[in-house]
Amino acid sequence: METTDRSTQELIESAERFEENGAIAEALDTWEAVLKRERDPVFLCHFGRLAMEAGKREEAREAFLEAAMLNPRLAFAHEYLGIWYEEEGDLEESLKHLETSLRIKKTAATYTLRGAVQLRLGKVLEARESFNQALSIDPHYEEAYCNLGITYTSEEPTRAITYFRKALELDPQFAKAHSELGQTLRRLNKNAEAEYHLQRAIELDETDAWAHIYLGNLLWARRDISSAEGYFKKAIDLWPHLSAPYWSLAMFYEYEGRNQEAEELYQRALTIDPNDPEANKKFGVYLKDLGETAKAREYLERALTLRPEDQSISEILAKLN
Repeated sequence: METTDRSTQELIESAERFEENGAIAEALDTWEAVLKRERDPVFLCHFGRLAMEAGKREEAREAFLEAAMLNPRLAFAHEYLGIWYEEEGDLEESLKHLETSLRIKKTAATYTLRGAVQLRLGKVLEARESFNQALSIDPHYEEAYCNLGITYTSEEPTRAITYFRKALELDPQFAKAHSELGQTLRRLNKNAEAEYHLQRAIELDETDAWAHIYLGNLLWARRDISSAEGYFKKAIDLWPHLSAPYWSLAMFYEYEGRNQEAEELYQRALTIDPNDPEANKKFGVYLKDLGETAKAREYLERALTLRPEDQSISEILAKLN
């Protein structure tokens, strides 16, 4: 039966069934047919969410914007816009939409999303507060526990471990919690347990490039050079359009005395994302160690501009003067 011969309600039910069965292309087509008859903001959000999943990002954004315009009190239209802009790397715009969503309706999921964006912006204390607010709404929200743990990994790693273990108690299949727990244990030299959790993270989510990077670092420290290099390279295969895997492998090559390969990878990382503070910092330190002071200062000053709260960058710059 052609869509023109079916009632709107029949089309809606069909679109929902396609969604439930994971038939993304068919669901998109059916929601589009629904929207030709009725520009309902909820239907627009259904279409936009599936369009994001299908890689039709501009169509998704337009759908969410129209939904928010038609019903400014529709919280999840703003939430989806927040997710859209976060994935595009426009973190300030993402934060604006997530805060709009929270003014309309406070949910643990939206607080957690806001906290994750704040964390990426370096607003650790604000992120921590967002995750605590999420847990005050839902004390069993494992993602909030995991993200709360991340805010403590540098200053209170044992506390971070407690939160990661709580997340895994709630969901033993939570790959990210395994990954972050493994990385924190590695920093505390609890390498056997760290390796277990990092391997488990990769088993549960083989697309997690950070788990590969963390495991690469662990194997590198053990001087299993070949295996470590393989995990770093796998991270690049998984995330070819992000900078972190490139500067991670660059560091490995740098410390193994393979400077030409290291420099090429640092440059590649910065070509992909010139505003990555960690890539600028690590390349600046690399250049400093080579005695290229003027170039080192350029990258370190950029890193400090991008991440002004990082005192270690200021200390390195002070030693260049």
